[in-house]
Amino acid sequence: MEYYFADEKNVNKEKNEIIISGFEFKHLVKVLRKKAGDEITLTDGRLNVYRCKIENVYRNELHCKIIDAARELFEPEVSINLFLSPLRNMSRFEFAVEKAVELGVKQIQPVLTKYTIQKNDFSLAKAERLKKIILSAMCQSQRCHLPEFKNAVTISELTELTKNDKCKIVMYEFSSGNESVNSVYIYKEVDLLIGPEGGFSEDEIELLKNYGWITQSLGKRKLRAETAAAVSVFKLTGIL
Repeated sequence: MEYYFADEKNVNKEKNEIIISGFEFKHLVKVLRKKAGDEITLTDGRLNVYRCKIENVYRNELHCKIIDAARELFEPEVSINLFLSPLRNMSRFEFAVEKAVELGVKQIQPVLTKYTIQKNDFSLAKAERLKKIILSAMCQSQRCHLPEFKNAVTISELTELTKNDKCKIVMYEFSSGNESVNSVYIYKEVDLLIGPEGGFSEDEIELLKNYGWITQSLGKRKLRAETAAAVSVFKLTGIL
């Protein structure tokens, strides 16, 4: 069963009707050749799922009748906020974002560090492309929560932004391993920071520790940043 996206503003519960337009309309009609009478499953990205029947196909929109509706209860018990440095290759950053969404993160925010190479590479067009990737990954993995993609911040701004958060983990290859994340299950929200290909500077790690961040290593193997992001999210959802 495939999930497709319906903007919540186009969901009319009183009339039991949903209107689909824009990107998802083109995907359903032009690519998948959906037509009147077909049944589809929609989500508004706010944990609502709708089983619908396409009633009418117009030039730029679909009109669907809601057959039944439900609340999705299979989101992770904990909310993971992923802070990820932009990577040298944008396609690898996009891969990391896609897999993080599939694995259940709540939100994604780029973080600019000392060794970040692509510091000014988030034009409106690229941000919109990333949002489409997030939307597609949500539907593909049959999630019903649409993760938020936020504007990039510096690592100093990040420490201020998260200073009151209770559980903050930074993946650092030179971590001593003395700190433990085994107790993070008591928290409902976790901040996870992944650095760029060059890692973090010692000054950055010191700054993060001063603001309560816990350093963790993924082991002896040196992983690509996008791999580290996926593995880290998976490990945290496994623990939590």
